[in-house]
Amino acid sequence: MIKDCKICGISDSETLNFIINHSNPPKFIGFICNYSKSPRYVDFINLKKLLSVDKKKSKFVAVLVSPNEKILEKIKNLPFD
Repeated sequence: MIKDCKICGISDSETLNFIINHSNPPKFIGFICNYSKSPRYVDFINLKKLLSVDKKKSKFVAVLVSPNEKILEKIKNLPFD
């Protein structure tokens, strides 16, 4: 049994709902917020939609690559843990 794990790169609601409602959900779920070269990158509008769900037992985290003040200011009020 895995005690704690993190799943990063969630970019669609179907996957997010599956892992949140799993019998053994991850402790952390990560979203790639500022690296548009990644195929798992989530733009700000879709990020807000994804983060609006009930995260139940999981915690949401921002995955950032060399963040600048602009992105930090943009995401600071989103429900990241």
